[in-house]
Amino acid sequence: MVAEEIRTFGAIQVMIGLINFALGYIWIRLFIRQYTSFSLTYIPLTLFSGYPFWASLIYVISGIFAIEAEKKRYPILLEYTIRMSINSVALSVAGQLIILFEITLFLVKHVKSQWSHQSGIILSVYLWMFSLVELILAKKVAKWGIKTIDNTSYNI
Repeated sequence: MVAEEIRTFGAIQVMIGLINFALGYIWIRLFIRQYTSFSLTYIPLTLFSGYPFWASLIYVISGIFAIEAEKKRYPILLEYTIRMSINSVALSVAGQLIILFEITLFLVKHVKSQWSHQSGIILSVYLWMFSLVELILAKKVAKWGIKTIDNTSYNI
């Protein structure tokens, strides 16, 4: 992979982290303002798990490590980049499962959805899409880190 690609992937990971945080904030605002309409009809597991917030932190840190590791190529930075990318992959998979479970729980109930439910599903779908993109990027960055370590024969 070209060096600029890894920097770009790292920058995109940072942006995805910030977008996840923003979507989580919007989710909180929606839930607080429309608490009575959610009740037991729609249970926002994604919001209750805190996924948008802890995922955004991990994604941003992972992206920063990817950018710095590509610039400096220190063995310790490469190791941290690989570890954080693997954490991002695991977190993305966990987030996708939580979101799919949330949406499935709501759709199985067959209740008439209100605008707040539809907005919640849209926010969850956006979170799902961004976690899918993060999964792909983090996987590529981890592969790059492992390949770089193998090619330069660093002893980590």
